Amino acid sequence: MIVFEEIIKLSCIVVLISTPILVLLRWFLKHNLKQKQLELANSTFKELIPTRLQAYERLAILLERISPEAIVLRENKANMTSLQLQKQLLSSIRHEFEHNFAMQIYLPAPTWDAILKSRDVVIKLINTASGEVQPNSPAIHLSKIIFEKGVNETNFYINKAKENLKKDIQLYYFD
Repeated sequence: MIVFEEIIKLSCIVVLISTPILVLLRWFLKHNLKQKQLELANSTFKELIPTRLQAYERLAILLERISPEAIVLRENKANMTSLQLQKQLLSSIRHEFEHNFAMQIYLPAPTWDAILKSRDVVIKLINTASGEVQPNSPAIHLSKIIFEKGVNETNFYINKAKENLKKDIQLYYFD
């Protein structure tokens, strides 16, 4: 009976001593795990910010490059017909978007939608203007109609998309 009482006493002492040690050990391990997770999140965030900002820069350049003034001046070559210019303008827009398509993963959906709307308005302007000239007429005629017809409306959508980019950058990176 004495042996049984001693075993109970020793067990109680072991439980009393080991319980705080186990609680402290558990707390230490949880705290250490949280610290590691925080460090990983911070390093990922630090690496991701420059990439995201570069995406915003590239998309701002994209909007500049597809604006009617810029694209017509850049793509209009001597001795081109209106049809050739139309095809060249549409090809250039498609190429610009294919080159920057992956950047959408860094943007909120409304901002990407504004960029797509800008592209669609520019394409519509080009196609509408090309319907008003003969396919074999000089490209300068198509250029004039593009400038006369829709530069204001098109620039409205392009500027709206640029404003969305700026707002996103201010909101997410420069509180």
